[in-house]
Amino acid sequence: MNRKAIIILVILIASFALAGVSSSDEAEVAKYLDAKKPYDYVLAPEGEFIIAFNDEVAGWVRQKLDKTLIENIRIRLAPFLRIELNARGLAPAASRATEGKTDETHYDAIWVRDNVWVYYSLLLDRARNSDAKKLILALWDYYSTSAEIARFESIIMNPALSSDQMAMPHIRFDGSSKDLGDIMINGKPEVWNHKQIDAHGLFFTALGEAFERGLIDYNDLTPERFKVVLLYPHFLARIKFTEYEDAGAWEELPRRNTSSIALATRSLEVWKKLIYGPKEERLARLREKFDMLMEGSDNPNAKDAWMDNSLEAMIKTGLDKVKYQLKLGGESPDYDPDDIHFRLADMAMLVMIRPSTLDGMSEAELRNVLLILETLKRPAGFIRYNNDSYQAGNYWIAKPSDDKDKPALTGDTSSREAFLWRLGKLIPDTEAEWFFDSLLALCRLHLAEITDDAKLRAEDLHEATIHLKRSLGQITGDCIASDGIAVKPWQAPESINTVVINGKRSYLPSPITPLNWAKAGLSMALTEYERVAIDKFGKDR
Repeated sequence: MNRKAIIILVILIASFALAGVSSSDEAEVAKYLDAKKPYDYVLAPEGEFIIAFNDEVAGWVRQKLDKTLIENIRIRLAPFLRIELNARGLAPAASRATEGKTDETHYDAIWVRDNVWVYYSLLLDRARNSDAKKLILALWDYYSTSAEIARFESIIMNPALSSDQMAMPHIRFDGSSKDLGDIMINGKPEVWNHKQIDAHGLFFTALGEAFERGLIDYNDLTPERFKVVLLYPHFLARIKFTEYEDAGAWEELPRRNTSSIALATRSLEVWKKLIYGPKEERLARLREKFDMLMEGSDNPNAKDAWMDNSLEAMIKTGLDKVKYQLKLGGESPDYDPDDIHFRLADMAMLVMIRPSTLDGMSEAELRNVLLILETLKRPAGFIRYNNDSYQAGNYWIAKPSDDKDKPALTGDTSSREAFLWRLGKLIPDTEAEWFFDSLLALCRLHLAEITDDAKLRAEDLHEATIHLKRSLGQITGDCIASDGIAVKPWQAPESINTVVINGKRSYLPSPITPLNWAKAGLSMALTEYERVAIDKFGKDR
């Protein structure tokens, strides 16, 4: 199906959706919205109107951000942004209150990607660095399980298996299970698209940087944990990661994603520097142990992939591919424009800047990434990409499908059929508006630190302020979520959703509230804003 046919399909189905839905959930939402407007448009002194769901937050938005206000905001939000780790040291994707019941959305699962973002947020809190260490080692121990090692080895032995989403190393699991196994549905592992190279790249980037920072040391490089480190570059080489179609950060239709290629490349950059970079006394014992374990390996192909020149060749190939795709326009532009895989702007691309900047990218190229992403800006947040049907208009209150073969609300939609089926239910221009303003604030603050251009720096700090205030604006007040169920105040939602009832559009928080990735992002944005915009450059503003 080409893009024109898809658009026609979307418009036809959406025309029925716009007529309204019939459910008790809709009635509850309609009743609530008739009685109350859950948010206000607040004019910030930066000259932008910002949606605020919480009255106290609205007061912050109206003020200039100075050190006193930022510190007060951080103190006020601290208990609500704190992320608790489980006994193993891991965090579920969301900490929704389910009163002991099973979370039918399965956001209580452990996602590698989300946990790495939580890890980076813990790093910025000195009081929680021990938790950061606990988390990164817990993830490493997951990667070192016999099941995960077997998956890496199977793909390396037979790369054709990489087309099987369940055969690939897994990026999502049940943190409460004894063996850190899959989420189980009716006694069987839930089918999930684990073809997510971005998650692996993000983890191995964070792991290498943990050694660089001194958070972990050579004592943590045990023979069991070394097994997956040994396999990783060879795994990327065997699947030809620059050509590999993966499900990416949104776990949907596989494509050649610039963001995934960038994260894989970044992970190789970090480890090449860690093992072959300038001699540093603090890394000497780590390198000695790494060499000893490598020498003891009986896997010559994996050892060859770890050679300095092999890593350099892979890094160059990855960087060249990223730059080429950015030149074409964005995330997966190396397809025919009529192909459903074709995409330009995608919020996943911000990983080229934060949490760990891809080396070899110029400042101009990084700024171009942000220019592309700015096209996804909406009143209450940023959409993931144009025509994103996940959590779009009336998503949580629409009548569910009677077809058991169709995916559940939070089920796998990585097949072409499932992806197009859900797209066909999209009400135009109602894409969920996500929490990405906090992450974009981090990107702007980074650019402010690296630029030599005073005018560009001033623009970066201005934009960072707006992004931070927009992110704060999403914090919940006394309201319901878009499924009609009340949410607690002071929570960081995954996204702000649109509901369309009797032709009227309104915003409500997603039921996936609070989301730990959103909490981590806002926590980091507040910390970095104080360090960069106020302490470092405040006198220049």
